[in-house]
Amino acid sequence: MRKLILLPILITLTFSSLFAQDQIFEFEDKETLTLAFGSCNRQNLEQPLWQPIMNHNPDLFMFLGDNIYGDTDDMQVLEEKYEVQKNQEDYKKLRSEMPVIGVWDDHDYGKNDAGKEYPYKEESQGLFLDFFDVSEDDKRRDRKGVYSSYDLNWKSHTIKVILLDARYHRDDLERINRVYQKNEEGAILGEEQWAWLEDQLSDEKVSLFIIASGIQFIPEDHDYEKWANFPQERQRLFDLVQEKQPEGTLFLSGDRHIAEISSMQVEGLNYPLIDVTSSGLTHVWENAPQEPNQHRIGKLVNELNYGLVKIEETENGLRVVSEIRGKDQELYQIFGMVY
Repeated sequence: MRKLILLPILITLTFSSLFAQDQIFEFEDKETLTLAFGSCNRQNLEQPLWQPIMNHNPDLFMFLGDNIYGDTDDMQVLEEKYEVQKNQEDYKKLRSEMPVIGVWDDHDYGKNDAGKEYPYKEESQGLFLDFFDVSEDDKRRDRKGVYSSYDLNWKSHTIKVILLDARYHRDDLERINRVYQKNEEGAILGEEQWAWLEDQLSDEKVSLFIIASGIQFIPEDHDYEKWANFPQERQRLFDLVQEKQPEGTLFLSGDRHIAEISSMQVEGLNYPLIDVTSSGLTHVWENAPQEPNQHRIGKLVNELNYGLVKIEETENGLRVVSEIRGKDQELYQIFGMVY
């Protein structure tokens, strides 16, 4: 059984403490650090992927949105739906074997495709943090939004996981004939979250940044929710990564009820950015067309799926292998890079 130590974070009154990582995980120096992730998990459907995920013996699981399907203005209803998921037997077993962290998308936020206008976002945030067992005195209780960061210490490396809240501060989107129109100057993160993110990316001890949100970062051709619906905000993110020049950066996303891997080159960065989308854990877009994605590597996957990130130390840097797998652990997609 793996050795896992959760270190408490000291809260001080200094300004810098506002930007400290939220949790530190210490992992054994085993050969491979394995992180699992997934999204789109309807609490009242069959959940066949928890055991296959556990079979990989991951060190951490990341929920990347639509962790339940709440879709309500009634916070008692939302709480009851979270309780259904929290008591699902296989999920309870997974929680007993590894840490589980996460961020929301829209259905667990409370309303399909909602942004900052959702009137119950503060109450919903409290229930979200309860679901992830965040203590009442944790600084995440005082944030406007559920963004968070985690330092994973393994061998001589720190892997920083950054989970971005793409709902709480997100500006409006207009939809015409089921197609979202670009909000050219609209925001996703809000200035407080931007300042926090810039500070997180300034951490020079980090060997690899894993940045995740409910919606896709790189794809820009489909008609649905994505960072590309806010082109100024998307470019700001890419510019920040380019400015900070981290040793390695990997994007993870959910939402789409499909899985795919996307890649693009950002000018001034000496490696391509990769966005690994894994969705859904309980239901997928079975009749998904081969929608355009100029950045896609390989195929679109429309089977139940989960994601894995496997990290190994090599003489030339960290080898990071991203996988999309199915309910029989079958391998649908794989992509590797050395950072």
